[in-house]
Amino acid sequence: LVEAVRTAYRIRLFAIETYGPVIHEFDPWFNYRATEYLAQHGWSAFFKWFDHMSWYPLGRPVGTTIYPGMQLVSVAIWRGLDAIGTPWSLNDVCCYVPAWFGGAASIF
Repeated sequence: LVEAVRTAYRIRLFAIETYGPVIHEFDPWFNYRATEYLAQHGWSAFFKWFDHMSWYPLGRPVGTTIYPGMQLVSVAIWRGLDAIGTPWSLNDVCCYVPAWFGGAASIF
């Protein structure tokens, strides 16, 4: 079990170790923007947010069309790290969350 967790974590860290904490591709970039919006504007505004930058030209009612778990957890981790005196950028937290969740998911 420990080796499975370690392997899952290392696989998800490959891109970070190779290229640094950079968000690649469209979906992760959209999820980062959604997380950033949640961090800046709060819970209530997030669920009413209509994003004109996605699903062009129509736009997208983000709060009612996504599963916000990743955004909520990422903002909670980001704020938690800041609260204990270990400030990370929101970008870095969003890059590492898949590795942390990959390790945790392999337990279950």
